[in-house]
Formats: sequence, structure tokens, C-alpha cells
Amino acid sequence: MLDKVELSIFHMSKSLARLIVFLVIVFTGVAAYQITTLEFDYEFEHFFPSEDTSLDFYTDYNRKFSTDVDFVLLALKNDDGIFKKDFLLKAKSLREELIKVDEVKRVVSPFDARDYALGPFGPIAIPFLHPDDESRYAADSTRIYKFQKEVGSLFSEDAKSISMLIEIQPNLSKVETDTVYFKLKDVLDQYEFDQMHTAGKVIGQAYYIDQIKYEFTLFFILAVVLVVIILSLVYKSIWGVVVPLLIVVLSVIWSLGLMGLIGKPIDIMTALLPLILFVVGISDVIHLLSRYFEEIRNGLSKDSAIKIAYKQVGMATFLTSLTTALGFLTLLTSGIRPVRELGIYAAIGVFIAFILAFSLLPAILALNPVPKLAYKEPSSLFWNKLVRKLFFFSMRNQTTVLIASLAVVIVSAIGISRIEVDNYLLEDVAQDDPMRKSFLYFEDNFAGARPFELYVSVKDSTSTLFDKEVVVDMQRIDAYLKNEYGVGFLLSPLNILRTANQALSGGHDTAYVIPASDKRFNKVRRLVSKIQKRPEFNALLANKFREGRFSGKMRDLGGLQTKKMNEELIAHFEEYPLKTIDFRLTGMALLIDKNNETLSMNMMSGLIFALLVVAIIMGMLFRSVRMALITLVPNILPLMVIGGFMGLKGIDLKVSTSIIFGIAFGIAVDDSIHYLSKFKLELSKGRSMIWALRRTSISTGKAILLTSLILCSGFLTLSSSSFTSTHYVGLLISITLAVAVMADLVLLPVLLRKIYRK
Repeated sequence: MLDKVELSIFHMSKSLARLIVFLVIVFTGVAAYQITTLEFDYEFEHFFPSEDTSLDFYTDYNRKFSTDVDFVLLALKNDDGIFKKDFLLKAKSLREELIKVDEVKRVVSPFDARDYALGPFGPIAIPFLHPDDESRYAADSTRIYKFQKEVGSLFSEDAKSISMLIEIQPNLSKVETDTVYFKLKDVLDQYEFDQMHTAGKVIGQAYYIDQIKYEFTLFFILAVVLVVIILSLVYKSIWGVVVPLLIVVLSVIWSLGLMGLIGKPIDIMTALLPLILFVVGISDVIHLLSRYFEEIRNGLSKDSAIKIAYKQVGMATFLTSLTTALGFLTLLTSGIRPVRELGIYAAIGVFIAFILAFSLLPAILALNPVPKLAYKEPSSLFWNKLVRKLFFFSMRNQTTVLIASLAVVIVSAIGISRIEVDNYLLEDVAQDDPMRKSFLYFEDNFAGARPFELYVSVKDSTSTLFDKEVVVDMQRIDAYLKNEYGVGFLLSPLNILRTANQALSGGHDTAYVIPASDKRFNKVRRLVSKIQKRPEFNALLANKFREGRFSGKMRDLGGLQTKKMNEELIAHFEEYPLKTIDFRLTGMALLIDKNNETLSMNMMSGLIFALLVVAIIMGMLFRSVRMALITLVPNILPLMVIGGFMGLKGIDLKVSTSIIFGIAFGIAVDDSIHYLSKFKLELSKGRSMIWALRRTSISTGKAILLTSLILCSGFLTLSSSSFTSTHYVGLLISITLAVAVMADLVLLPVLLRKIYRK
């Protein structure tokens, strides 16, 4: 099929060229219109594993109880302490305004916290705070901090901050969630405190979307500017800047237009797409133009130069597009939808760039006179001198090159052995970012901001969670979670029993316990049965009291540490079994941790598949198993280097870093394919081994250096991102490409000289 495409290019008439230009203009207009329909989106739920029993269980869990992510945490600090009348009245006024927001389900605040006493006409509420009565502040303070009931949840330990939990209506659409965010923001902007901090899904999604919009525009502009500068320095010609730029810009427009047509919004992953396509797509253009200019300097006519350039570089360009797309398609092994979608649309974009390079570019060349830059003497160019030096260095120091490469492999292997799979909920945000500081404020002053969820159910269907034996088992879980696991702000069916016992005891704080005697316990249980229809029960109980929920907050210690804690929890109750209940860990945070671990393994298996496919392609191209193995060496080496770099620098393997390997391999292998294709071509002309290597290094080496420089520069712009994932994509892929170009121009010639046989 490629031969037929090449044939039409070789004999492209001006009428055909004009038709192609016209069609490109039409398609570009349609794509540009579709871009105007693109939206920005960031849904935490999209990062959950799509095909996992844990997700099914979590979905059912949310249906029975309520979600663990539809909330906003609000912290208010007063430097002079919270027991100041102006502060408390202002905070109470804010609470009243928040509850008026339509989408707010309820607000849990210090002003809502109450104990109960059972009076002659029913329960009597005893508030924790009396903000209107300054004379009671001292007593309120003593009571709160003596019994520590809500310290760490609603009150900070230093008595300078209070916290509110704003529960949002569950399962809101993106538009509805945005509406809630702006309504809450309008309310909060009306008040001033010494410090105000917020955290939660609603806040995080809105913040991420704003950042995505900003960086989406910023990095694309930076990439364009960098490419313009590099092309200007290399070609020193307006033609040499405009033509390559036109091809890749149109590739980006068509790809984004396709997303708009399908209705795919831009998220934190696909926000990388324009820059990736921009820097990746220019590679094919530069290789084709370099060969075209070379044939012009060899004295061929314009038409002949186009024919030779596409005939000799066409197959290599097709293979590089195929392998680059394959690198992106390794992301399909992920269970995360945004990661899979990045792989799909990036692969499509790569082939869109290929189509434009094989249609619009030859049309432009056919319709325009040969640019003056094509006649520049190559020996005077910096790139020619550099590739010559690299080639002669590799040939004169073959043993040194091999020993140095082996040393790099050994050091990288040591680094790889130190890589750990770990992740944090807010790892994407920089340390000095205001949202991260707010998140850490809850970590340092309250129970934390990471949700904790544990499901419990009775083993005997005739029992309920309020049977005495079952309560004893739940107390064991409660004690472990508080004392060993470190969960705070913990709510469970036990809270209901404690509150009922306290109410029966006149509201005394010391009675907020589970009664020990059977007589007292049965009395408490009867009271609970009378108030079982209260709405707050719905969040903790289900299935006629046979299923329950332990819900709390904890510090975000990272997925690795949390996994160890989960294993210790399970091991503890396996060693000391619960007699009456079963339990299961669940929740949004657990799903993210689990998904991070499985994604990392899936990415590695996808990468191995990609390596095998590339080896097979090169083995078939050269009809040599030995050649297939040679191809893998300079492409595995860069992957080992970034793996070693990650291990030695303490960069964890997570969603943001595991996807880098497949992408980096898909891009880095392009240079090897161009090098080996040219090498094969020179050998087919009857050249000697050393002559074929020399001509390949000098001819193809220039384009490899130039494209690698553009790729590294483009991806390096991402390293300045405020998102950690974007930062690592830019940094690590740049390192990979830098190592890959040295491997292709220094190590690969040595391997071919020593191992390859015709």
C-alpha cells in the first residue's frame, strides 16, 4: 500500500498538488470549527480502574450509603485563638450562608456539634459552642479539650482553627459541580479570616481545570517558539521555518478537531497532546526535507529529488510513525480511561502527521521553486562537523564505547532496583502551590484530608450490627483504626450507640461510651430502635442494620505506606478473627492506590510487547534475527537510563511516570529506524560496511540530531509545569531522547561493525 502512495507522490502533477492543498484547507476549516466546541474536564472518577471488582463494590457501596468524595473541607484560623466572639460569630454567619447553597446537602461544623440528653419530651440538644454568649467560652473550651471528642476533626489541637465539612449532593454533572464551586467561592469571598483553607473534590476539579487551560495554551506557545528558534538557527531561512511548522500545526489542528467532533473533552492527560504531536510530528518532515535538500545538492531536478527523497525515506517514515503510534498504544493496557484516551488520540495524531507529510509536503514542494537553503554547502554546517566527529570517535574507540555502555547498564540496573511503586492524592500539585498548602494544613492541624472507608456486614443474616456480640467486634475494629491505623474524624454505627447512651445519662461527656452491662446495653438499643429513621443513620447503616460503614479522615502517607497498613490490618484480624462480622476496605483513595499499582505493571507489559513488535519489524526488514537484537540494544538503553535515574533520584513509579516508558520508547526508536534504513540502503548499493556506516552517520545523523534537539526542547518545556505528572513527562522523556541520540550515533555503529553480517 505504501508503494502505491509513494508512486502517486513521485508523479505528482501541479493540478493534483493544487487539489491536495484545497482539500487540506477545507479539512482544516472544519477541524478549526470543531476545536471551538472543545471543553476542559477533570473528573477524579475517570482515574479509577474501569474493569475491576473493587470499582463495582465501591459503586454499590456508594449506592447503599453515600459517596466519600462529594464534600468540601473548610478550615478557618484565628491567630488569637478560636474562642473570640468576633471570630465565632463571623464563622457562624459563614456557616449559615453555606447551608443556603442549593447543592449543599448539609454542613458539619462546630456550631452543629451537639450532645444529647433524654428529657421528658424527647432528646435535648447540648451544643458544643455558645458563640452568642461570651461568658460560656471558658466552659466550652474546657469541655471540648478535656474530653477531646471533636479535637482533630472540628477543632485543631492548638485551639486556633475550626473545621467544617460541607457535604455536596452526590453524582453531580461537571456543569453542576462547576456551579457549586462558583457558588461556594462567592460565599467564601465575602469573608476574611487570618487564614482560610479548602480541600475536596469540588475544589480540586475546578483548580485542575483552570491549570489545564493555562498550561494547555502556555506549553503549546512555548513549543512553537522553541521550534521556530531552532529551525531559524539551523536553516537560516523563512522557508525552512514556515513549511515544517505548517505541517505540524495542521496535524495538531486536525487532531484537536477530531476530538471536538467526537465530543472528547481535554483533561490533564490529553492536555499534553498538542505539544506531543507538535514535537513528534516535525521529525518526519525534517527527515524528508533533509533528504530532499541532499538530492538537490547532488544535482538532481526538483521532481527527481522529491521522488528519491520519498522513495528512500518513505518506508522509514512509515515505520517510525508505526512504532511511535505503537508506543502510545501501549497506554491501552491501562485500566484508566484518560490514559487510554491519550494513547488512542496520540496514535491517531501521529498518523495524521504522517498523512500530511506524504500529501501536503510534496504538494508544497511541487508547487514552489527549490528554496535557496537547499543549495547550502553541507560541509560548512555545524551539524555535519558534529556527526563526523561522533562517527570517527565511535570507530576509533569501539572497546571504550562498549565498556562505557555496559557501565551505564550496570549503574542503571542498580537504580532500577531501588524504584518503588508509590503515589499521593495530591502529588500532581507543586509543593508551594496554594491548593497543596491548604491540603497540608488539614494534614498538620486536623485528622487529615484523605478519606478512609471500611465496609462491615453481619455474618448471620438474622443478626444486626446492634447485637451485643457484633458490637464487641466493631469495637475491636474501632480501637484498631484509632490506635494502630491512625484514622480520625471516625464515624460508624458505634457513634449512634454512644450518642444514645450519653442521652440516657443526661448528656454527660463521660457517658459517650458503649455500656458494658447487658441491661444498660439493651436499654440503649431500644432507644436506637426508636430513632432509627433519623436521616443521619442513612450514611452509616444499610440493609436493615445488617451492613454498616466506618468512615473517617487520615493523613496521606502515600500508597506504599497505606498498602502496608492495610495488609497489617487484614493480617491482624486474620490472626485474631472477628466472630460475627466481615469487613472490606474500600473508598476512592484505596481505588487510586490500587489502580496506580496495576497500571504500573500493565505499562511494563505493554512496553515489552512494543519492544517485541519493533524487533520483529526490523528482523523482517533485514531478514535477520541478529539485526532484530541489534535494534533493541540502543533503544532499551535509554529506558534503562531513565529507570535508573528514577531509582537513584527517588522518583516513584506511579501513573504519571509509568506511562513515560511506552511514550519514550515509541519516540526514541524512530532514530534507530531512520539510521538502519539508510544503512540498509547503502549496503544495497554494494558499499563496504565502513563506507555504509560513514554515509549513514553523516547523512541521517544530521536529521537525527536536529529532530532530537527539537524533541528535547519541546518536552523540556513541560518540566516547568506545576503538575508533577507533566513535569516528569517532560524531564524524563527529554533524558530518554538525549541518551537515545547518543546510543544511535555512537553505540549503534559499533554494534553494527562488530555483530552485523550481510
